[in-house]
Amino acid sequence: MKKYLFVLSIVCVSLISQAQLKGDTYASAKQKKSANVVYTYAEAPGFVAKDASGNVQGICVDLMGKFIDYVKTKHGISITVAYKSTKPDDFTYFLNEVKGANGGVFGLSNTTITEARKKQYNFSVPYITNIGMILTNKSVGTMNKLSEIANVFAGMTAVTVKNSTNEKFLLDVKANHFPALKIEYVSSFGLVSERILADSKKFANLDFTYYLDAIKSNKPIKRHPGGDSSAEKFGIIMPRSNDWALILNEFMNSGFVGSVEYRKILSDNLGANALKFLDNMK
Repeated sequence: MKKYLFVLSIVCVSLISQAQLKGDTYASAKQKKSANVVYTYAEAPGFVAKDASGNVQGICVDLMGKFIDYVKTKHGISITVAYKSTKPDDFTYFLNEVKGANGGVFGLSNTTITEARKKQYNFSVPYITNIGMILTNKSVGTMNKLSEIANVFAGMTAVTVKNSTNEKFLLDVKANHFPALKIEYVSSFGLVSERILADSKKFANLDFTYYLDAIKSNKPIKRHPGGDSSAEKFGIIMPRSNDWALILNEFMNSGFVGSVEYRKILSDNLGANALKFLDNMK
């Protein structure tokens, strides 16, 4: 009996740890004219990651920095930020961590806005349109049309992350084009990228930044024309108890998204070529 109680206590502690992130609400910040908020994140190239010095950087970080400036200027509220990411290499854990948080907690990553997720989280308005791609090691033959995938990728295994829109894309491919498809799961998109680069028998649906990052690093990656999709939009994700969403959207809709400042953030974090790439995909 003691053994079972011990196991149960470990499970309970694990569940509680994902529900402990808490930040000040906007309602309280209006009264105090100050707020302590929390950022948690799941690493994604160009969007959010630690640099060599241990500093968190990326599009999401810079965007939220501009938001803090906006709140100070327009609403007279000073915001202090604490980074508290328990498992930055685990996207599923990240989603659960945000869901279980309270008040002023913001989730930074390449998080797609979906109708299903809107029922569980608050989202900002979109700040960028994603281009999903089917990627492999460069030694793999070219797939020009998605309808060809079962033939061109015969014997190959897809790699993805549970509960992601990338997984959904692959499940749709399996249902409509590739019934024999086997899917392998890992905890992060970084690991997905590593698996396909190392193994010519693996492929993935990944966001465009993973492709650009591999090209920049001269890694043996290949983009298949038949796998491009630009229907997804990314947003900042928040728990349902976060009441900052209205002000965050006010900031984004103030003319910031699409502005010179905004484009500079994209260029600084993704490179000038990435900005041209995104413009050409519109």
